[in-house]
Amino acid sequence: MFPHGSATLADLPVIPIDLESFAARTYPTPFVHVIRWTKIWGCMPVSYNYATRRYKLSPFLTFWIICSVGFNIPCFYDCMLAYISGGEGLTLYVMILIVFVMSISAVSVHVLSVVMYEEWADFLNDWMLFERKFPTLTGGVHSFSLAVPLFNSIFICVAFFVVNILNELRFNLINEDGVGRMLSLVYVYVIYSYTLSMPVLWVVMASKVFTLCFGHIRHELESILECEKFGERCARSPIQKCIASGDINRLQEAVLDLRRIIQKFKVIMGPFMLVMVPHHIISLICFLYWTLVSTLDYSDWYFPVSFGLLSLQAIAPIFCGAIYSEDIHTQKNALIEPLLTLKGTMKEQASKRQMDTLIDHVKRMDAQIEGRGFFVLNKSMATTVVNTVVTYLVVLIQFYGSGT
Repeated sequence: MFPHGSATLADLPVIPIDLESFAARTYPTPFVHVIRWTKIWGCMPVSYNYATRRYKLSPFLTFWIICSVGFNIPCFYDCMLAYISGGEGLTLYVMILIVFVMSISAVSVHVLSVVMYEEWADFLNDWMLFERKFPTLTGGVHSFSLAVPLFNSIFICVAFFVVNILNELRFNLINEDGVGRMLSLVYVYVIYSYTLSMPVLWVVMASKVFTLCFGHIRHELESILECEKFGERCARSPIQKCIASGDINRLQEAVLDLRRIIQKFKVIMGPFMLVMVPHHIISLICFLYWTLVSTLDYSDWYFPVSFGLLSLQAIAPIFCGAIYSEDIHTQKNALIEPLLTLKGTMKEQASKRQMDTLIDHVKRMDAQIEGRGFFVLNKSMATTVVNTVVTYLVVLIQFYGSGT
């Protein structure tokens, strides 16, 4: 045959083979549905670039967000005029308050989306890297069953929107309020049902994804423990001991990477939660007040049903976000027990120190969503919200009783 040396082979040009370009384009992250939902309602300015395989700022989505901000001005102006012309007393002030808060909240969500575009891109790009780096720890994140809670939440948002619009349409036709007020109310419900639902939907989906990853990590830890790789058999088998050490190193790296991803997600969600939670608290107080007042003052079922649905829609996101946020923290804490058990089976001090480091990282990982340090989204906060709402509601009812 033809003789050749190593230098000849080294000088051969590299032939790039991009197999992914021939395959069907699949969506790069399990957050596909919530990303699309967020883009539709003008809350995400980044999109996936197939050429660079990274998330980047999209000029079109940025323009759409700016348009979404502009849509608030005339719609809320018309809506407020309609309410001012038809109300009086405490009810008028409460109505103006909720319209003002809703307008400020919607504009804040749109503006925060543009301001935090780099954080959005970093989070999604880091997740893609984590998924490629640890495929066994992210298995199943693209499954349909994982996104079922997200689909249920979106369906509930759509159902609330449809029922409220039909209710408003009936009232509008009876009183002949005109097309302008109806269009204004449609946009109000679009913001209330869709735009402001974005942070909670992200918490729901991220909770399912992160919880699944923690479950895979726990499963691998239990597999290592069952094999007793750090027991007596490891002392007589250097190869087995090397494999076990490699598994622990890999899991430690995965925990650290997942911790960084969760922290980046919390940085994004913090400002949104700081807007969303106070908005829903104020909305819940106002809508419950109107539900009680309308039940006492009106014979028509329109007002109690309408405001009752809006009250339910105000409290549901807080409890939903609190439950799923706490679920991430619970699954994270579930890793500590197998880590401590695995540490107890180790014989070498170096391995124990390595395990101590991993346990310390898991314990210090704060996986619950927060509102920029003002509150932590968990079940305790949800019960506190209920107590606060009841207190303010009693005060409003007392003012209403003294006025009548």
